[in-house]
Amino acid sequence: MGVKSRRAECAAMTRAALLDAAAELFAEKGFDVTTIDEIATAARVSKGAVYHHFADKRAIFDEVFRVSQGEVLTHVRKDVTAAAGADKDQPPWLVAVTAVQVFLDSYVADARKRSLLRQSAGVLGVHRCREIDDELALPLVLGLLEALQARGELQDVSIKMAGAVIFGTLCEAATSLALADDHEKAGREASQVVGYMLSGLLKKAS
Repeated sequence: MGVKSRRAECAAMTRAALLDAAAELFAEKGFDVTTIDEIATAARVSKGAVYHHFADKRAIFDEVFRVSQGEVLTHVRKDVTAAAGADKDQPPWLVAVTAVQVFLDSYVADARKRSLLRQSAGVLGVHRCREIDDELALPLVLGLLEALQARGELQDVSIKMAGAVIFGTLCEAATSLALADDHEKAGREASQVVGYMLSGLLKKAS
């Protein structure tokens, strides 16, 4: 049991080192020119160890991007939870606005995440990127919409369709700011536009 546990721990450490090294290389050099040899060297493991954990370079990028997106969503959930906890009566709409701002700010503040996002569709394809986003982020968006609906503040719309459209908009906003020369300005503009679009889903006060 102890030997298996140590082996599993060693394997996990090797995998983590590979992902960290690959993320840095992909972000700085780009997926196309980064080689498996470079990843192995940067992670201080053998080339064989790389192929033990991943089928190919694309599989490495897939996991690197998934981890990156997961970090963004973890940050969003943490800030949303903190905002809701600080004020139990805070309207879900304000929580949603906070979530949008934190989501976009995560890319504004992190050059590596912007680089990986810029490359993701070209490397993985739009369908795979959508699968990752649907798994990690869509439940959060749907949860916020359901909270609005429960309070009677949401227009009579399909939650599933609204969630898909909103998250698609957020992804496009994040990609646009990642591609922009001035990502900070683009981030502010994206936040404003998304906020106006989301406000259209709220019922107007009578």
